[in-house]
Amino acid sequence: MSSARLLIIGVGSPAGDDRLGWEVIARLKAKLPDEANCDLWALDRPGAGLIEYLDRAEVCWLVDALLSKDTPGRYLQPGLELLMQSDDRASGSHGFGLADTLRLAERLGMLPQRIELHCLTINSADTLSEQLSPAVDAGVNGLVERLYQRLIDGMDHADANSQG
Repeated sequence: MSSARLLIIGVGSPAGDDRLGWEVIARLKAKLPDEANCDLWALDRPGAGLIEYLDRAEVCWLVDALLSKDTPGRYLQPGLELLMQSDDRASGSHGFGLADTLRLAERLGMLPQRIELHCLTINSADTLSEQLSPAVDAGVNGLVERLYQRLIDGMDHADANSQG
């Protein structure tokens, strides 16, 4: 990982499994050491307001739910180009969707230099609940571990380079 500070944004809503972005951020915060070179934000259906956060970052990982008829909790990492070419009904679970927001940020020249999308599939975004379904909860645990490992590996590389 480069020396640029990483921004990790979890997008969600209070609607059951759609809160998974928030959960990923909360679990990462609890697990990461203070010296981790990243900022963590949980945002409630930011729509175009997400652009303000993207414009501040050189490197950004976005975590969001992906409405799908597929098995809930399945990890997907859609490419940015593919997502931006899709219609938002297939690419997010919020009103002004992620694809629309990223297209607008690109037109405004406000996309980070590097951006990654990390998604988990959900079947519904309209259940008010503070609980994740068991399948999505398991997916969140897996995604947190995946992101945590990348962050720790990046810290180890940075430490080795600074001692060299």
